[in-house]
Amino acid sequence: MHLADKRQAYRTILVQLVATLTAALLLLVVAGGVFAYSGLAGGVIATLANALFAYRIFVRYTAQEPGKLLARFYGAEILKLVLTGLLFAGVILWIKPLSVGALFGVFLLVQMMPIVIIQLLD
Repeated sequence: MHLADKRQAYRTILVQLVATLTAALLLLVVAGGVFAYSGLAGGVIATLANALFAYRIFVRYTAQEPGKLLARFYGAEILKLVLTGLLFAGVILWIKPLSVGALFGVFLLVQMMPIVIIQLLD
């Protein structure tokens, strides 16, 4: 991986953040405040988890150690899943009232942004 890959990962995180804010603003205009902050919470969960993953992968990367890179990928993915679960649990427990549809809908939208970006770049 080159430095361009690191920049692309962080650019993807930025696009996910913009998609989160855009979706929350659209929900605010169309559906109201509960849907907006529920969607915002879902998008922030996805963006934070992906940012943590990208940070764990690209910190102190050396191409001479592919085994350690693979272990870092697995560790980062496990950490991302744990963080996602904890954030969802926190949001569901502490934010009332909550639109679960908006929460998971914007989460899925933001999770799909890397696929959209790759298709647009190809």
